[in-house]
Amino acid sequence: MAAPSLSDQVKDAISEDGVRKVEVEITHKHESGSKGTTWALVLGVLLLVGITMFFVADSSGGLLSGDDSVVGDCADGVDNDGDNLADAQDPGCRPNGIYDEEGFERSA
Repeated sequence: MAAPSLSDQVKDAISEDGVRKVEVEITHKHESGSKGTTWALVLGVLLLVGITMFFVADSSGGLLSGDDSVVGDCADGVDNDGDNLADAQDPGCRPNGIYDEEGFERSA
């Protein structure tokens, strides 16, 4: 079926005081698989998955919580590398300038 031309859509042409008034009827057909609806559904699902993961992680101690029994020697209170600096004061426990209690003391 061919699309109707503009002249088929024009209802009335009235000339009044030298001004022509035209009435046009425009019909928008909603497509069942429109992009807007699809994106709204995708974003809704992603939001729901994100919220679910947040609550699962919060209630279970984290999604990738790791093994809490593995701790380096930077939290044992002992000078393990013999530089007369223990744990938080030892530069070996601050590899990036930030104290890491799960790190390992090592000579610089």
